[in-house]
Amino acid sequence: MDPLSITAAVIGIAAPAAHCIHLLLGDLQKIVDAPETVASLKRDLLSVSQALTSLQAVSDQQWKLLGETVISQSKTATTSCNTSCDRFRASLGHWTRHSEDGRLSLRDRAMVGFIKQGYVKSLSEQLQHCKLTLTSVVSIATLHSSLQHTQATGEIMAAVSQKEAEITDSITRTEKQLAEVNAKLGALCMAKQEEDETEADRASAISQVAVEQTLLGESRKLLEELLSGIKTAAANTRKDQAQVVSNFGSQNQGIQTSVNYGGISGITFGKQ
Repeated sequence: MDPLSITAAVIGIAAPAAHCIHLLLGDLQKIVDAPETVASLKRDLLSVSQALTSLQAVSDQQWKLLGETVISQSKTATTSCNTSCDRFRASLGHWTRHSEDGRLSLRDRAMVGFIKQGYVKSLSEQLQHCKLTLTSVVSIATLHSSLQHTQATGEIMAAVSQKEAEITDSITRTEKQLAEVNAKLGALCMAKQEEDETEADRASAISQVAVEQTLLGESRKLLEELLSGIKTAAANTRKDQAQVVSNFGSQNQGIQTSVNYGGISGITFGKQ
């Protein structure tokens, strides 16, 4: 893919997602007495909005270093986030149709605060995973650029090791959450319909959890690809630096120091 078209393609997907988040955030802010389950979404939406802004700032060269797979998976994660927010916004309008002037009616408050709490929680978790994956992409892109330097400092290599550990932990948590979502989806499909819940509401709730299941799976793949990529880049950097021959002063006398992450070879002591 032409590097110039990479950024354009990513922005072309990230910008609509950011706009949808802005609209949903506006809808939530209009509900002046919203339950905490809904109010907490505002923080999640703001976090994802910031992550999308950072994603759009990734340079052409950084995307090229990340590779086609990460580019494709980043687009998929962003699109899934956009779809979830758009769907939730439509549902929110339906749930609050009996309310006026930003204040929930008793009927709508029951719908949003109790019956729909699982739906709200699912979107919240999706937003958190979207933020995790996008911020991971941005941080790994930055580290990839740093590793392109001729001499990567000890500080940079330490940051790489720390990020590897963080992503490994994120993969483990994602796998655990994916198992929980699989169980939740099965329970939803088997559960009896709530008294005030329509068949459309039930289908929507199941669909939302199914989207969460898909997003978790995509997130895991993206994190695994990022981990593999940064490990390979770090290993190549260490290998290149290990091949640097250290020379000792003029005519092999005195001492010079340099950063080295591998075995030292080619050293001669004394005059030849």
